[in-house]
Amino acid sequence: MSHEPRSPQDEAAEREWALQEQAVQEERLHLDPTDNASVLRYRAIARTLRQPLDENLPADFAQHVATLASRRAAIEMRFELYVSCTLLGVLMAMLVTLVTLYGGAWLQLAQSSLPVHALMNPWLLALAACIALPYALNRFVPTR
Repeated sequence: MSHEPRSPQDEAAEREWALQEQAVQEERLHLDPTDNASVLRYRAIARTLRQPLDENLPADFAQHVATLASRRAAIEMRFELYVSCTLLGVLMAMLVTLVTLYGGAWLQLAQSSLPVHALMNPWLLALAACIALPYALNRFVPTR
């Protein structure tokens, strides 16, 4: 049963909402059942929802439910992990194949367009140090 009314633009949802409200009202006032099958179904749901919960739940019920939920999540995550690892392996194999086939041409192109002495520019080294230093500090120095 819905708890909030749907938008008034949806006539089917509006009718369902009205039937639910009628069933709850009839059940609350203990009126005679109507001949509408939908209202009778909603009345049965409303009657069930109004009954108190079973007080005889085991003491570790919440822990048991949480354990079951975590097992299901672990099983679903295991499948996703296998699929992700498989896709990563396929991509790595493709990368190795491409580097093997075309690596020489890429290396020649990089050497011809960027001379080696340009990589030794002190400003580029300073930029690399500024990028690497915070990462290294976060990686190797424990934070509290």
